[in-house]
Amino acid sequence: MLYYSEMPLRRHSLIIEKILQLPYSAFGILWGGLVLAFAAMYFGLGQWMPTQAPTPIGSESLWKSLGDSIYFSVITSTTVGYGDIIPQGFSKVLAAVQSVFAFFVFGLCISKLVSNKQEMAIRQMHKLTLEDVFRNTREGLYIVRKDFDHIMAQAEALKKIDEEHWENLAVAYKQAQSIIAEIPDFYRGDGDLYTIDERREQLLQEAVHRTLHRINQLIDVFARVGIDWIADSASVSELLSLVTLVHAITPDWKNNSPYTQHEAFEDILGESGKIHQRMVNVAA
Repeated sequence: MLYYSEMPLRRHSLIIEKILQLPYSAFGILWGGLVLAFAAMYFGLGQWMPTQAPTPIGSESLWKSLGDSIYFSVITSTTVGYGDIIPQGFSKVLAAVQSVFAFFVFGLCISKLVSNKQEMAIRQMHKLTLEDVFRNTREGLYIVRKDFDHIMAQAEALKKIDEEHWENLAVAYKQAQSIIAEIPDFYRGDGDLYTIDERREQLLQEAVHRTLHRINQLIDVFARVGIDWIADSASVSELLSLVTLVHAITPDWKNNSPYTQHEAFEDILGESGKIHQRMVNVAA
């Protein structure tokens, strides 16, 4: 029962939304049309039924009656009501109906203004949120790379990795996963909302590529100093999850990108593929 009772409300809501999508010029034409239509009715009453027309319309010359009809229609639509022209008889009904229609048109104009302001605020908020996420993404990947640098420094200095750094390595891989997993959010949402521009997309691609390249450098250091990195199951498991995530996200990232420079996506997949191949080779 609730479903059927809500149907008329939803239908009316959709009709109002469609009306609010009309340009302001359409509302102006609608308001002007109402003014002229009711002015014609006031003028007609004055010519053929003077006792039902607003006074003094009908008792004047033809042109003055026409001018007063338009004037009275405008004053009635704006609800000013100076009182110099007074409706009588059936013209009272017309004036009341015109006032209601004028209120409706004015209400739609105000609703459209408020709606436009809200849309502007939403777009601005979306832009600020996206900018904040963009900065956090790049900064997060930078911190991950610094963690890799610290681990490489210990590996080269001590020719080994202590337990704490192995844990840090697994956490760094996991952190990279959580950051990269949010990249598709930059391309979601309505077309009217702010989306990432080409320069920021290039910076984002560069951050991901540098992070994967740094992992390859880390593996190079492990191989050079003789550290059996594949034996640490926790970090290897997180690294495999990271590589799998990159391979899953990058094609969709490329397809959703509105820009034509796609070489960076191939570079990202190349670095990720190199990591995966090295894991396979070492495990074998």
